[in-house]
Amino acid sequence: MKKIIYLTFSLLLLSCTSSKIEKRVLNSFISEKFSNTQDISVLVKQPINRTLPLYFYEKAYQDKDIRLGEKIRIRANSNPPFEWPVSIIDIEKLKEKYTNDTVNQLWKKKDFKRLKFDLADTKNINIHGTALFEKHFGNKLLEISRPIITTNNKYAFLFFRTFNIGIYFGHTTQGAVLMKNVNGDWKTMETYSEFDIIY
Repeated sequence: MKKIIYLTFSLLLLSCTSSKIEKRVLNSFISEKFSNTQDISVLVKQPINRTLPLYFYEKAYQDKDIRLGEKIRIRANSNPPFEWPVSIIDIEKLKEKYTNDTVNQLWKKKDFKRLKFDLADTKNINIHGTALFEKHFGNKLLEISRPIITTNNKYAFLFFRTFNIGIYFGHTTQGAVLMKNVNGDWKTMETYSEFDIIY
């Protein structure tokens, strides 16, 4: 009985610690990428598929030796030589771990430090005539995945997408982000995006 109680308590503690790290990663990314409060006015409550940045990283790694001008699917946004701190074996393990993670909790205000934007449901965003649409027409909207933290807690992956509400072409930015834990602070190390695709 004591073993069961200890195991349950350990799992609960691990879950709380993991959740705190995820929130720190998320808030570090948002304050780094969108430091200007005017950058984002709405955040979508439904998170993007959590494993998407793992697939982007994997494809970028597979395409790393393809020269410009040839068919590149995903490319790191920095200049070569690129760094690949998370091995493809570790990526496979993370994909295995999170692929069947069907718990996709909605974002809540408490997930964000000093929330400066509105939270909105996907289906209500582009409905003409609604108060939300009228208030935020032309403003930027952010969709973001829940972070995935590597087993050594040194790196984190997430995926983001921004677009202007009510404007349906040419204003979308999206990418997978690799963040690094630098003495307890999470910093963007690399962004991976689809090459030669204009949204």
